[in-house]
Amino acid sequence: MADNSIVRRLRGAFRNALVWGVAWFAAAVVLIAALRAFGVPSGGFTWAGALFLAFRFGVIGFIAGGVFSSVIRLLYHGRRLSEISWVRFGLLGGIATGLFVPVFLQAMNLLSGDGLVPWKLVLDDGLWTAVFGGAAAAGSLRLAQYADAALAGGSQDRVARLEGADRPAAGGRGPDSAT
Repeated sequence: MADNSIVRRLRGAFRNALVWGVAWFAAAVVLIAALRAFGVPSGGFTWAGALFLAFRFGVIGFIAGGVFSSVIRLLYHGRRLSEISWVRFGLLGGIATGLFVPVFLQAMNLLSGDGLVPWKLVLDDGLWTAVFGGAAAAGSLRLAQYADAALAGGSQDRVARLEGADRPAAGGRGPDSAT
């Protein structure tokens, strides 16, 4: 039975990494297209180069998604999806990827024999990856919560309650209110 559980966890981590990789690729394409529309990239900018850059974002997103899945497994073990705040989860995803990616890039550069890249060049990647990681984490948890609510008994009431959790109650207080 333990083998089935390990395979299931690995499959879940792989799927999460795949979702993150695709999301980061798509976000990079949209960002590059928006920058291109405003004329930001100048000189020898080509769409082939832009797609290659977006592919690289997707690869880093895949790796970050796998690592993030492992971190979440440790921090949220045994908790139900409905018990996890997607906002806090997104913030954790942003912080984790914002710290992980610059260190990962430096490590890969060292392992390739090229030495350290100046930190000012790597830390701006940390900013972008923190944004992408936070969005991917919040989005993937939110999607999982909707799927869990829809599949658990097929009840549309759970989906409606989940959607209602985003809106404040009539008294102006949301579901996370202390009073």
